[in-house]
Parts: sequence; C-alpha cells; structure tokens
Amino acid sequence: MVRFIFAAKMTVDEELVAFLSQYVTENKKSKMAGALQQRTRHIAVVLEEIYQPHNASACLRNCDCLGVQDLYIVENRNSYQPNNGVSMGSAKWLSLHRYRETASAVATLRNQGYRIVATTPNYEGYDPVSLPLDQPVALLFGTEERGLTEKAIQSADDYLCLPMYGFTQSYNISVTVAITLYRLVERLRDSEIHWQLEEADKTKILLEWYRRIVRRHDLLEEEFWKEKENT
Repeated sequence: MVRFIFAAKMTVDEELVAFLSQYVTENKKSKMAGALQQRTRHIAVVLEEIYQPHNASACLRNCDCLGVQDLYIVENRNSYQPNNGVSMGSAKWLSLHRYRETASAVATLRNQGYRIVATTPNYEGYDPVSLPLDQPVALLFGTEERGLTEKAIQSADDYLCLPMYGFTQSYNISVTVAITLYRLVERLRDSEIHWQLEEADKTKILLEWYRRIVRRHDLLEEEFWKEKENT
C-alpha cells in the first residue's frame, strides 16, 4: 500500500478522498472534478413506480447528463429496474435514494427545504418556463399509463405541465424528464441563484465516486484506518 501522510485540519471524508486519490488516474480525477463543478442539488427528481427498464435507465441518463445529482425512487408496488445498456453507467455517478412510500420521500424532501412539484397534465399550474426556482425544487414524475398517484398529486405544493399541441395526451416518461430538466437547468444556470454544490457535498460525492471505481477500496480503507490509529 502507498504510504499516506495524514494532514492536519482535514475532515475524515477529505482524508479518505486524498487517500483513495492515489489509486485514481489523473485523467479520471480531472473529469470528476469538472463534473462536480457542474452538479446541482437545487433540482431533485422523484420517480414514482417507474419500473420499465428502458424508461428507468433513460431517466438516470438524463439526470447525469444535465447535472442533477439526486434521484429519489419510490417503489410503492413496482421495483425500479434500470437497464445498464441504456443508462450507460450513469447510476454510479448519481445519488440514488430509495423509498417504499411516496409520503416518506416527500416528507424527506420537504424537510430539506424543497418545493414539491407534481408533473401532471390534469391540473393547472406552471410550465418549465414559469416555474419559480427561488427555492430548491423536487419534481415528481409518474408512469405513462397512470401518471402520479393521487397521494403524490395531493402532496404537491405546485403543479407543472409540459405544453402539448397534438392529439396525444402525454410524452414518454423519459422524454418528459429530459424536456423538463433541460429547460429548468438552463434557467438555473442563467440565473443568479447559487445552484452549485457546497464544498462538503462535493467531498462526500467524490468519496462515493472514488469508492465505486477503486478496486477493493474496502480493503484499502481498512489499511488506512490501521495506519491512522498508529500515527
């Protein structure tokens, strides 16, 4: 194992990041640092009962491509089953939060200061151009067949509907997520809102990323703690 010099005034997460960075190539470190600069938690996505592998995977990919870090997965009845061939490995770069009940996910997000916004064509509300972004927004998406459950709709603070000018009543769920996020993320980036991650969040996420790409990171970290105890 490469000997690690412990620095003063570093948090444990920072020490672990510095330690594991010894096993990450400079190219990967550079790409991760660049991606972290573009990540946001000002917008979060909640997927309720999305179980079709293709759609689930495409939603993951949309979030990663547009820099949305947090994806909340609600599995009231159906298991969320991404297809790695479609997601292109995007799952390992996202923070996935799984819940068995919609109410629990909504309560968690509301306690974190998010405005809960249900995407539905059946209620008057905002569109991606007019939705306020003055506080963090959690967007709830449901299945194409049934949309969001009534519980999810009733728990929302606001509603959002995508404009449609044809005969069909809804977009594919992955398309809905992509269109909505693209417009909101662009607006956010053009605003004066502080949408970037806090430094502590960057460190925690980077640590998770390193752990996902460093082989046998668990054994390496055991050695890290042993060495730390002996210093």
